[in-house]
Order: sequence, then structure tokens, then C-alpha cells
Amino acid sequence: MTILKAILLTLLLIFLFSLTQLSFVLLIYKTELLPEYFEEHILITTSISFIVAYLAMFKYFWKPKLNINKALDIKSYNPKFLPSLILIVFGLQFLDRPFWDLGKIWNYFNYSEFEPEFSTFKGFSPAFFYQSFSMLIIAPILEELFFRKFLLKKLMIKNGQKVGIIISSFCFAIIHIETPYNLIPTFIFGIISSLIFIKTKKIGYSIFLHFLVNLLVQTLYVFDSTFDRWLLDLNFNYIYWIMFIVGIGLTFIGTKNYWQHCIKKIGQVSAKPNV
Repeated sequence: MTILKAILLTLLLIFLFSLTQLSFVLLIYKTELLPEYFEEHILITTSISFIVAYLAMFKYFWKPKLNINKALDIKSYNPKFLPSLILIVFGLQFLDRPFWDLGKIWNYFNYSEFEPEFSTFKGFSPAFFYQSFSMLIIAPILEELFFRKFLLKKLMIKNGQKVGIIISSFCFAIIHIETPYNLIPTFIFGIISSLIFIKTKKIGYSIFLHFLVNLLVQTLYVFDSTFDRWLLDLNFNYIYWIMFIVGIGLTFIGTKNYWQHCIKKIGQVSAKPNV
């Protein structure tokens, strides 16, 4: 697969999602076919749109032959990788903070009055349920299958491992462009997930890491962003940046074994992990 094709497929994925979501909006708000009480369940259309878009891409561009029995064979997974995955999850939480907080950092150092905004948990509503379902089930499974098992493998065959990791991670970041502050964290995660997939040759590890990262984010949100408030109360002082350095260290330690395995193969024309 060429780099241009990978980017175009990613843009097509975004288009299919947007088209499906727009169809729901027109159906619901223009025709008024659905009752008013359905409004609190409106986020289910987002989950459906994600599923439709990814399945369409799988069907017409990948056509995978999935072995369900093999995929669900838990015994084939090695628990020794679990501590590394947990280190990565917490490391990324600290490492990514300055990138998520870029706007807040700018305001803090350029304006005398700084009042950070916090996302507030609004209870276990249907909206929270559908958002959690998308974050914890749909995103880890479908995104890892598309960007790692499909896009990464195809890119490595034609362009080598290094280019495959960078471009697939870049494409992964593109679909998380809701805010520009999210681009670097998702790019970093894409690289780490790619290294894990190449090292273990099992997409299940990448899916589980993705699940754990999103689970931590959602858990912190449920507790009313207590962690965010604590970090921002530091006013970006030396402790804030020490936590950033700690995040780099934890992430590096967690990915060290994966990186050492993959660095030996960078530059090769072809690398084909079997999952």
C-alpha cells in the first residue's frame, strides 16, 4: 500500500462516518419521525455511524478472514506483557498532559487572569453509556483492527517498518482531530500500539492497551476531573513538569522491550506479523 492510498483511505473513513451521521441528523430532525424522548439516546447514532464506517472499509478494502476461535483464545496471550501495558497507560497520562494543556499553558503565561475550564461529570445518563460504549468497545476493537492490523501491515509491505509505523500513526491521529491538542497524543499512542503489535504479533495486546487508556480517561472523568484539577492547581510549576518527565520515563520503560525488538528490523522492505 502506498502512503497516498493510506491517507486517502483514512479520509474516506472520516467521510463515511460523517455521511452516516448526517443521514441520522436529517432523519431525526428534518422528518421528526422519532419521539422527543429519543433525544437522550441520540448518541447511539454516533456509535452506529462508527460501526457502519469501519465495517464498510473492512468489506470493500480489506476483506479479512477472521478466525474467531483463534482471536478468543486467551491462553495464547502471555501475561508477562501486562505490567508493561499498565506502565504505558499511566505513563501516557502524564506524558500527554502538556499537549492537551497547550491552550491553558498559553493562557497562563500570557494573561494575568487564568481560569481553567473543567469537564464536569453529569451522572450516569444514556449519553454517558453510549459514549463509554464507543470509547471502551468500538474504538479499541475497530480502530486497532483498521490502523494496525490492516493499514500498518499493508504499509510495511511496500514501504518498510519505519514508514509504516509513522504513516499509520499519522492516519490514526487524523481521525482524532476533534481538537488539535489531541493530535500529538494520538500520534504517540499510534506509534506505541504499532510497536506492540509488531513485537507480539497479536492485535489483542493493542486492543487491550487502547481499552485501558480509554478506561483511565473515562474513570478520571467520572470522578469529576479531580486529577485534572490537581494538575492545573500546580499552575504549571516544576512539579507539573516533573510529572511530565515521569510520564516519559514510565512510557519508555513500558515500551522498551517492544522498541528493542522492532529497532533491529527498521529499514527492512517487508515485515509481516501473523495474527
